[in-house]
Amino acid sequence: MKLPKNFGGKGFAGALQEAQAAMSQAQDLEETLEQERIPIDKGQVHAMFTGTGELLALKIDPAIVDPEDTETLEDLIVSALRDGYTQATALRNARVQAIMPNIPGMDKLGL
Repeated sequence: MKLPKNFGGKGFAGALQEAQAAMSQAQDLEETLEQERIPIDKGQVHAMFTGTGELLALKIDPAIVDPEDTETLEDLIVSALRDGYTQATALRNARVQAIMPNIPGMDKLGL
């Protein structure tokens, strides 16, 4: 396979150096995301997630617990879990984009 002309802007060695730096940052990403905290507030339902999407805590205001209307409570819990997962995924994607090297011609390699 022929590499694109001026691959990486600094030639192959420069591109390799940028890729190695990105790999080093990517290896630390999981640990960094585990330390992040994402609070979710749905009024009477509160949740805390890590940046990896792990649920750490779920608190429910006892005032909302109505044996005759469990559907509302279920909806709030599902909504809190969905928001936590969505925000954790967005955080991970933003962090991955921030560490990926901006190497000209990389898109032509299909990576």
